[in-house]
Amino acid sequence: MKVVVVGAGFAGVAAAWAARRAGATVTVVDGGPGASSLYCGGVDGLRAGVPEELLSALGLRLAKDTHIATREGVVRTTDGRDSALLDLAPLAGKHVGVVDVPRDDWDGPLLARSFAASDWARSTGTRFELVPLPLLEKGHERRVSSYDFAAGFERPERPAWLAEVLKAKAGPNAWLFGPWLGLTRSLAAELSRATGVPVGEVTSPPGGAAGARFELRRDALLASLAVERVTGRVTEVLTTGGDVTVRLEGGVVVVGGALVVASGGFVGGGLLLSGALSGADPAGFELAIRGLPPVLLRGELAQPVSSLFGVDLAARGRGLLEHVGLPVAHDGRVSASSAVFAAGDVVGPVPPSVGQALESGLRAGAAAAGTA
Repeated sequence: MKVVVVGAGFAGVAAAWAARRAGATVTVVDGGPGASSLYCGGVDGLRAGVPEELLSALGLRLAKDTHIATREGVVRTTDGRDSALLDLAPLAGKHVGVVDVPRDDWDGPLLARSFAASDWARSTGTRFELVPLPLLEKGHERRVSSYDFAAGFERPERPAWLAEVLKAKAGPNAWLFGPWLGLTRSLAAELSRATGVPVGEVTSPPGGAAGARFELRRDALLASLAVERVTGRVTEVLTTGGDVTVRLEGGVVVVGGALVVASGGFVGGGLLLSGALSGADPAGFELAIRGLPPVLLRGELAQPVSSLFGVDLAARGRGLLEHVGLPVAHDGRVSASSAVFAAGDVVGPVPPSVGQALESGLRAGAAAAGTA
């Protein structure tokens, strides 16, 4: 039995993992980065269990009382986190050192004041103190992207040097860095062991370290599962007899016994705005892949929704985009189809989240494997 998964974000990876665990062979069609590659490192929206094996492979840690610090200066609760992020919950009432580095994308003094003024810090008596550290080796490092800055800390000599810098500033019960603690290695865990206190990050910006870590861990996981990878954008799905045929740009064809569509929402290009300024077609929304049922908006057909000048998001609100998606059953089965399933942002979850992507991917992958 063969399952084809379109999409390689959290939903697609979860679907591939579940299908492989159910005994199916799997081909993942990767159309390029989407929302998962841009995520901040926080895990929200979990309602059911996700296997620890999958979480560990993706570098995620779950705990309902997780508190994380964002790069915008907010302390908030989540269902879990990238393992590099600092969980503040065990540090309630303690002293957290906020790293002060003269980078253009990092305002340490403002962040330390903002964290200290948060409701959580005040209610728990937690202190956030600014601690200057000499982390810039060269002048250009103040302006490079957070991704490149994080990669620089993985040079062979840097982790041990950084551990000594933190030891020399001993005092805080934990250290809070920007999103710079490595990409391929668990630098936060290494520094925590070396210093004897928790070390971690704030959330990442889009295109930062958290998204890069996800991509690297995803690639390693799919390779360990012996999943076939095909790169390209899917243009059409055809269901004939007992097979599902997936056509890609350039004429590549992939055939399987079942399909999981995890192509993402508007960020990943799985969903599109439709309609022409000429008014030839009503303005609305559509799926980027032909051959599947039309998308719904709040349970109804998604065309038309606005004027001939396009969807007026200023009037209707950007949240409208989170209500558009394929109609599916609880197990992810797409309406009017026996072998096509969907998961993640393409089904219009409200709100979209890492947790929803993982859970819906697991359900769809397992159901698809039972059909293939």
